[in-house]
Amino acid sequence: MTGERYEDFVFIPAELAEEVDLDLERRKAILYAHAQVDKWDHWQALGVKWNASVDEARAAYLEKVKIFHPDRYGGKKLGSYRARLERIFRRITEAKDLLTQEARRAEYAAKTAPPEEFARMEARRIEDETRAEERKARLNRQNPLLARAGRVAELVQRGKRLMEEGKFSQAANDFLTVASLDPRNAEAKALAQEARKRVGQERAKAALDRGLAAETVNNLQAAQAAFVEAASADPDNPRYAIHAARVALGLGDHDAARQHAEAAVRAGPRHAPAHEMLGEVLLAGGMQKEARKALERAVELDPNLETARARLKKTRWSLFG
Repeated sequence: MTGERYEDFVFIPAELAEEVDLDLERRKAILYAHAQVDKWDHWQALGVKWNASVDEARAAYLEKVKIFHPDRYGGKKLGSYRARLERIFRRITEAKDLLTQEARRAEYAAKTAPPEEFARMEARRIEDETRAEERKARLNRQNPLLARAGRVAELVQRGKRLMEEGKFSQAANDFLTVASLDPRNAEAKALAQEARKRVGQERAKAALDRGLAAETVNNLQAAQAAFVEAASADPDNPRYAIHAARVALGLGDHDAARQHAEAAVRAGPRHAPAHEMLGEVLLAGGMQKEARKALERAVELDPNLETARARLKKTRWSLFG
């Protein structure tokens, strides 16, 4: 922390002098953040620029966790600083939960836009609403069949726009409405399925964030629950099941680790890390021959996977040793 960061902020000497197991710079960071936490918007809470991407917000949150997660200070005397840390951590988690969901992030960005950006967005909104009203007026002058066709087209276009904006739940509702109005509309059915899939992906990403944050502070039980939730929300992505298998293995639950590793392989049959994870789990369970097959498959899919190559070498020595 640099002095410029706390410019114009006055620290209370008694608070800095409290007998706690924290160095001076960490005390200053906590005191400053606690004093500002109710004034900051979500961007400021995570220390990112306005309209920062989901990935930037997620990365910033994980860095903040290293400083402000109360569990980082297990066994240390924190005194009044514990309550401050808990308040700050709740605030940055609130900011992360919103800014790492694309649809909510976009809506919040619009609400907190600088004046010049807000003016541009408002002009686009008014233009879109005017066009929509003109389109409705035309439909009302037509017969019911044409009006329904126009409504279907309007909903499809709106749903596609919502998909582009990351508002997947709303998009799914529009596509499902189209399917009810026009049961033969194959495009709407396919888009509804894709929108629901994207909703699951967003939920999985949020659960992954929680798992990584819990793992950062060595709360493996919470991390495991979050990774399992992510794998359930997006079963086609093998990396969530890999995370779940790895943490289950760390917890000593070999049965659960194997189930998750096998699920990862089913989700990604050509995903080398999934086969490597299965090999690691089987190796930990003493199943040398099965582990070797899984690791051989991992290396076959990705010859540059050094960790898999090292584990494979270990199994071969074990078999001949």
